[in-house]
Formats: sequence, C-alpha cells, structure tokens
Amino acid sequence: MKSCVTVLLFNLIFFTSFAQTGTISGSVRFSDGKPVLHATVRINELKRLSVTNEKGFYEFKGIPYGTYEIEVSSIEIRKKMLRLELKEPHRNFHVTIDAKRDINLNEVVISKQSDKKEVETKGFAVNVIETERAALQSIQTNELLDRSAGVRIRQDGGLGSHIHYNINGLTGNAVRIFIDGVPVSNYGSSFSLNSLPPSLIERIEIYKGVVPAHLSEDALGGAINVVLKNRKRNSLTASYSYGSFNTHQWNASGSYRNDSTGFTVNASAFYNYSDNNYKVWGDDVTITNTDATITPIVARRFHDAYKSAGGRFDIGYTNVKWADNFSVGAIISGADKEVQHGTIMRVVYGNRTTDQQSAVTSLQYNKKDALFNGLDINVNGSYSFLNRGAVDTIGDKYSWNSTVIRTANGNVAQWASGAEQGVPSVSVNKEKNMVLRTNLDYAITDGNRIFVNVFYNNFERDNDNEMQPLAERQMINTRNLSKSVFGLTYENLAFNNKLRTNIFYKYFRQNHESIEPYWEGAQGTGTLRSATFERTADADGYGVALSYELFPKVFLMASGEKAVRMPEASELFGNDAENIVSSVNLEPERSHNANIGINLGPLKLGRSTLSLNSNFFLRETKDMIRLNEVDDLDQTNNYTNFNSIQSDGFDAELIYNYNRKLNVLFTVSKFNSKWNVQYDERGDPYLYYGSQLANEPNFKFNTTVSYYINDLFRKQSVASVNYNALYVNEFLRNFAGIGGRGLAYIPMQFVHDIGFTYTLPSRKITFGFDAKNIFNEQVFDNYALQKPGRAFYGKITYTLF
Repeated sequence: MKSCVTVLLFNLIFFTSFAQTGTISGSVRFSDGKPVLHATVRINELKRLSVTNEKGFYEFKGIPYGTYEIEVSSIEIRKKMLRLELKEPHRNFHVTIDAKRDINLNEVVISKQSDKKEVETKGFAVNVIETERAALQSIQTNELLDRSAGVRIRQDGGLGSHIHYNINGLTGNAVRIFIDGVPVSNYGSSFSLNSLPPSLIERIEIYKGVVPAHLSEDALGGAINVVLKNRKRNSLTASYSYGSFNTHQWNASGSYRNDSTGFTVNASAFYNYSDNNYKVWGDDVTITNTDATITPIVARRFHDAYKSAGGRFDIGYTNVKWADNFSVGAIISGADKEVQHGTIMRVVYGNRTTDQQSAVTSLQYNKKDALFNGLDINVNGSYSFLNRGAVDTIGDKYSWNSTVIRTANGNVAQWASGAEQGVPSVSVNKEKNMVLRTNLDYAITDGNRIFVNVFYNNFERDNDNEMQPLAERQMINTRNLSKSVFGLTYENLAFNNKLRTNIFYKYFRQNHESIEPYWEGAQGTGTLRSATFERTADADGYGVALSYELFPKVFLMASGEKAVRMPEASELFGNDAENIVSSVNLEPERSHNANIGINLGPLKLGRSTLSLNSNFFLRETKDMIRLNEVDDLDQTNNYTNFNSIQSDGFDAELIYNYNRKLNVLFTVSKFNSKWNVQYDERGDPYLYYGSQLANEPNFKFNTTVSYYINDLFRKQSVASVNYNALYVNEFLRNFAGIGGRGLAYIPMQFVHDIGFTYTLPSRKITFGFDAKNIFNEQVFDNYALQKPGRAFYGKITYTLF
C-alpha cells in the first residue's frame, strides 16, 4: 500500500509540473562589442541564474512559455532590467550594456555569493567555503575546513602527518573526500587536500550527514567535495611560502586556451618540505636515565621530516560543438616521511621511514544537451599506480633527547624484535586502482530532473618484504577489492520554485579477497602454506532532501537517509606505513540519519549584512568502523566494528559583514556520540552503555575576523588584517574504566592566529604574513599526539596574467 501511494504521488508531481518549454540564449556585451565575463543573468519570476562565459554567452533551458523580467548584473556593469517573451522553442536574446566607472575590489566577494547560496539551499545539510581571500594567506586547505561548522580536522602532527576528517562525530572513511566529484583516494595520498593549496580551489562543499547521489560513493557521515577553479582563460599564478620548522611550500598553476579551436591546457605543480622539528612536552615526553629512572623534558622532534612534490597536466578541448570539456591528463606525485613515533608518543623512533610514489592517468568528458536537448553527460575515469614503502631495519632504542638509550654497561639498548615496530622489514605495497564514473542528468520538463549515477572501483595490492624468507616472498600475497555503486535521483521544483525535493536511491555491491602466506610450525623450518579469505556483500540505501523558501532569503531544509558504507581497502588490509594491521572480517557500517536546518540571508541591515546557516541532526549507527584502542606493546592499531552508536547535536555558521570592510565568521558545533547497547551477547550489562565515544572532540567553536583596507600606502592597493580563534573542549581519550594509560582526558585547547596580506595596485603581487598559535598553547589530537606550537610564515603570490 505504501509503495502504491509513493508511486501515485510521484506521478502527480510529475504530470502537474509538465509545461511547454523552450531555450533562451544569447550574449552580454559592452557598447564597444567586447564580451562581459561572469555577468549574472537572472529570470526573476523563476529565480533562475546563468553566468556568462569568457565569450559573454549565457543559456537557460527548460523555460516555460511566457513573459519574464530579465535582470543582468556584474561588478563591471550597471544593472539592467529587460522584458522578454518566450513563445517558441529557441529565443536568441542579446544584451548591450554600459560599464561602471568605478569598481571596488571588495565587490568580488559579494558577486560570488550566488554559487554558495545555490548549493546551501538544495535541502542537504551543507556548508560552502569560498577560498578567494584565504588563497593569499599562508594557510592550508585543511585549516579552512577546520574553521567550518561541524568539521574537525584531526592531525597526528605537523606537515605531512596523517589526517582524519571528522564531521559531527563520524570520522575516517565514513567521511568521503572528492575533488570535482572524483574520490581523492584515486590520486594517492601525496596528492591530497593537505598538498592542494587554496589558490587552486574555487570552493569547498561540506555535506553533513545525507550525501547527494551524484557523488557516487558510500559516504556514511558526510562528504567534502573540492571544486577546482575552472580556468577558461590564459593564466599563470605562482606562490612561495617559508616559515617555522624550516617549512617550504611552493605551488604554481597555469592554463591556456585557443579561442578559435577550443584547445585547452591546464597544469599545476606543488612542492612541500618541513623538518617538523617543533617542541613537545607532557606525560609521554621523557628520557630514561642510566639508573632506569625517568625524567620529563621539553624536547624537539628530531626524526619527523617530510617532503612531497607533484604535478598535474590536462590537455583537451573546451566549449566546442561536440564537448563542453574533453581532456586526458596525468598526475605524478611522491612523498618521503620520517616516522618519529608510533600511534602514541611514548615510544620514540629514530630510524623508521616511509615513502610513496604514485602515477595517475585520467579521462574526462562532459557535454550539456548531449544526443538531445535536456540530457547532460559527465564521464570520467582514471587508472593509478601507487608504490608505498616502509623501511624499519635497525633496532636501536631512542630517547626524546634525540640520542640512543644506553644500558648500565654503556651498550646501545635494543628492541627485542630487532626493529622499532615489529620485526625488521623493507616492505613495499604495490597498488593498482581503477575508477570509472558516469553521471547522466536529464531535464524531463521545467522543474523535473532525473539523475543516474554509476560508479565502479577495482583495487589490487601486492605485498613484498625483502627481509622475509625467499620461499615466503615467492608465494602469492595479494589483496583485491572491487566495488560498484548505482544511484538514482529525482528532483522536483514546485510551488513557483519555492519547494525543492530530491528523492534518491543507492545500491552498493562489494567483493574483497585476501591471499596471505603463513608458516605451519616454526618460521623457516615448518610448512609454508597460504590462506584465502573472500567475501561479497551488497546493500541499498535511500533518502529524501527538502528545501522550502519560506520567505525571501529564508529557507527551511530537512533530509533523511538510510545510509550504508562498505569497508575500505586500508581498513580491511591495513597499512604498514601507518602501523595499521589488517581486519578482513569487518562488517559494513549502516546508519539512519535525519537533519533539519535553516538558511537565512544575506539580510541587509543598513551597511551591514547578516547570514545564518544552522543544522540539527540525529543519527543511529550500527557496526561503526573505527580505529581500535592503541596497543602499547607493538604500537599498532586495527579497525573494528562498534555495535551501536547513537549521535545527536547541532552546528551553526553566522556571517556578518559591515560595509564590505569588516567580515566576521562564527561557527559552533556540539554533538554527543554514545554507546547504545545495554546488554552484551550473553545478556550481561554492557560496560560502556551510555558512555561518550572516546577520542572524539565533541564541542568546538571558531571565530574568524577579517578587516579590509583600501589604498593603504598606495592608491588601488588592498590590505587585510585577519584573526582566528579556535576553541576545542576537553574530550575523553580512552574508554571509561580503562586507566593507567596516559591522559584520561585530552585537555581544553584555545588557539589564536593572526595574519596580514597586502596586494599591490597592479593586483599581480600579494604579500602575506601569518603567526599561528601565538600563545604557544599545547595542542593535542588523536590519542594526545601533540601538534606544532607557535609558528610564523611568510608568503608571496605572483599572478603573471
């Protein structure tokens, strides 16, 4: 009965929205004939927007026949209002307009609000970060994310250390990362958000809880989609930053397009290096004296250097008759990392290192109105090779004073295993990863669209360790994983476009296989055999997202989803470089998510504007996949399933702007994630029932203040002063009832940063200076791993054209 009602409602919405439609297209040009780039063309009655391209062209499709008011605006032109009647399948409508005499650079920020607003009012719980101003500072993309409502970036140390993304209590692979809708895992970890500078990014979309089907992955707790700048004109920009701990960061990007043929080239490159030799102190930072007594000290990290470099190159055609974008590309990147300690800081390393090299080939094609009007196609695929190694062959014990530990008779103390982590090894993981994704978007009628998304991923890993016996190395030692995702979405606009509805369905199927050799009996003298583990799982999910414009600039949003996430390769098969061992028996995560929120603004109050975006959520998760408690003996972790966790909370973002000079961003998030199992399998009371999930920062707020100064020192120059404060409340380090293993709680943290940027009148050169953690607070993260203290950085950005 419920299925019949659903089908009837679907058809009612579909057929009542049907109308005869046409296409409006044309150009916007100055009186001298030159095109107006990035002008906004708006159909006021339908609240539809189109932005002109580099040739001044715009287009609307699926517009019902009728008479409309057209509004044309941009920072370069005087706003113009026009009337238009559409009564035919295609109407050409060209606009000639006058330029403004004076342009205020600060207006650029306001003109781009429409992209942010459009994404944030589709019904999903989502925040949008725009990076134009931040690109001039010495800050990382992950720092921008950490300032957003509901997001916490968990980092194991300094530059290059492992990063966990946490969105309202769900972390790790429950939060998916995408670059232009493509999973970032396909690029290799050396080409990641940690190495992708804000200057290459247009905006960052943060989905909290319910994730739209077009991202084509099994995200459970949310997703972060980084939208790169779509450079359709010739450009070349480079920047260099130097700062504390001998940190160097360089990046460059450029593009070329032939307007007559559409031939397009995009390229970018980056280089990062840091000694990461910042000071650390606390309960785990000690030295062992010759009489076996232990003394706490303030020490410098001495074996934590990091270096990464990479480049990306795409070549193809854009805005041609047969394709909006067709490109083939390649990404090459690599990284080298010294390892200072294991999963906690108590055990110090002095020789262990890791490295990786990756190569990715890619193909992308997208076309609007492909085959017939209303059908948009987006296809991309990639194939990557990743070699990841870990070298650990010396068993000397080190102290935090950077010297080896000596016994009472003066000999160098040794680890019993012969290496710093486990047995001596020179391990190499060779990984191959293929990703194929197809998105189809069909506009059935005005206000009715269908999206079909297909995603396929095949992963293979071969393991080798030259320190193992030859017979063991010659045996098959592989791990394979394949995953398919199918998504179907129906979107409807009703009630004069005030109500937007997204109904979606997702299907997941995954198979993984592990073949590993083992010794039956003593190693080297027993019988060498191999064990095979194989498993196939499938599941489905579904949900709905609603957005309703209650009043102008006041939107109500609600969404709900039954979500599923399959275990990832790193969780199933482990990662030697990060001291994570395999857990091939993991179950898929399953959850029910609900979100409700409101989006206000920007509301004008005299010279001030005010915007608010808030979200409340409730989530119940079964078989949550999380890192287990740290093993103090061998310094390893593994992933496990937590049987039932219930989470609830809220987050909010408030933006205030005064006279386009003062901008204040305030974000806050609070959640509770508690064990929801009262009795164990034997019927006994469950030890952790009602307890807060450990190692989870569950309350934080952030304040960012920017003040812009025009004509400082020189006419047409632009300067800004920036201040950021991040507060993280204390949170439980280990589960209740487990004592004697370091801090019971990770203490409260309140970190303050300041910065200054100055752009010369030519707009080609910008200088930036940033001071981070200016009060040198002790900052912790995962299991009390200490992050850098006070640091200073300078940056110069040069735009050639």
